[in-house]
Amino acid sequence: MKKILLVQPNMKVATSGQRIVYPPIGIMYLASVLEKKGYEVEILDCQTEGLDKDAEVIDGYVEVGIPIDEIAKRITASKPDLVGITCNFSVMVPHMIEAARLVKRLFPSVPVVAGGNHPTSLPEEVMGNVAIDYIIMGEGEISFPMLIEAIIKGEDFEAVPGLVWRRDGAIVRNKMGGFIHDLDSLPYPAWHLFPYEKYSRHYRPRTVTWGDAQAMPSVMTTRGCAGGCVFCSVHKTMGRKFRARKLDEVFKEIRFLVDTYKIKKLMIIDDNFTHNKNRAKEFCDEFKKQGLDIELHFMVLALWCMDEELIDKLKSIGCTSMGFAIESGVQDILTNVVKKPLKLPRAMELLRYARSQGIHLTGTFVIGFPGETKKDIRRSLYMANYSGLFDSREIYIATPLPGSELFEKCVKEGLLADGFSYSKVEVVKPNIKTKDFSPDFITTILEADRTHHLIKTDPKRTVRLVRDVWRRRREHFLPVLYETSKMFVKYDFLKLREVYP
Repeated sequence: MKKILLVQPNMKVATSGQRIVYPPIGIMYLASVLEKKGYEVEILDCQTEGLDKDAEVIDGYVEVGIPIDEIAKRITASKPDLVGITCNFSVMVPHMIEAARLVKRLFPSVPVVAGGNHPTSLPEEVMGNVAIDYIIMGEGEISFPMLIEAIIKGEDFEAVPGLVWRRDGAIVRNKMGGFIHDLDSLPYPAWHLFPYEKYSRHYRPRTVTWGDAQAMPSVMTTRGCAGGCVFCSVHKTMGRKFRARKLDEVFKEIRFLVDTYKIKKLMIIDDNFTHNKNRAKEFCDEFKKQGLDIELHFMVLALWCMDEELIDKLKSIGCTSMGFAIESGVQDILTNVVKKPLKLPRAMELLRYARSQGIHLTGTFVIGFPGETKKDIRRSLYMANYSGLFDSREIYIATPLPGSELFEKCVKEGLLADGFSYSKVEVVKPNIKTKDFSPDFITTILEADRTHHLIKTDPKRTVRLVRDVWRRRREHFLPVLYETSKMFVKYDFLKLREVYP
């Protein structure tokens, strides 16, 4: 067994969302580890390879990736001895299964291994697909090579931590191993196996933290988040314990990317970069010392881990725009429903301070949690639009991601919307029903908020916006107009205030 093919399959995204593709850092780390052990490795990133393809809208979704016949040609040309397929997002599940079946049709004896957040969260369910032979749960840099060695030597699989496999047709789940403590022991991600030219030519994401941004590679400086937010499932693959790389190793990697790929922008993709405030401050100091001529972006900045000094230091290295996940404008919902360790009075102090320093602020809010009422939702929307704290805001829908506490609650209490499927698990699609609201209400209030916000910011577009609602949400047209009108009357004309925090 010499040739390993690692695949990031296609995915579908809702047309109201962003057509965003991120480098598959997980399998890029895995590729580097396997290369160090002497294997020949190839990466097939179907999503990035499909960026040249025109977006095709089918039933309100956009396919991101290359056609299945092209995937078949690439797999055939690769002639792999083993195929690993990543599935970090549940919307990729149908494509993961499709890719696995394709491999088995082309090369029936080639083992297929699945990994990523979804297989880690629902291993028995994923193993119900006979085209998938093994699952590696959690971090794969140690377990995956161990599995390959066990296959080569014909050894028992019980010693492979985090492995899910079949014994005499029965599914066996091995105990998880410990998370990787020394992250600096990992080689850099295999950027040389990734189609960076295609990615950098076409990739224009819109990130929570920085708004519009051009293509950029990513660096991981830490793993794990100690927060217990009910909607998050990252602890399944990365754990809750905060693990950090040495800063001198981080900056060696950044220098490598600058020298090798001449990068001008860099995204820090940590689960919670600011968990250790002192380390985050030291990072900013070292970044200035290094004199790096690049724009630094952050995927996530946890406001509940920050203080004024850290905001100053981030600004000093060029972070003039920051995005913060507030989630709710109601403290009781934050504490008892979302379970986010954020105190709104302190959060507003920090937001006001950041604005006073000339920083552009984006606030992100999530609505539609079980336990929220319609009144709670409207109070959050009021904070997003009328608090004066944000230059821009993003409103998302509470999404039951497999592996999250929210998903487990929805399954246990029968709160998943009718017709729920993993292909619809997106932050712009309602998937939860409760005694307080229906999925239709969430769709209506979100569309009303969008319409209200855009009419206020660009009144000349009013007629076009109304037509747009009719075209995209015809069944919700009258409720959306009603809710939009209520917002204008209540907050803009009568000047009624919601109470927050």
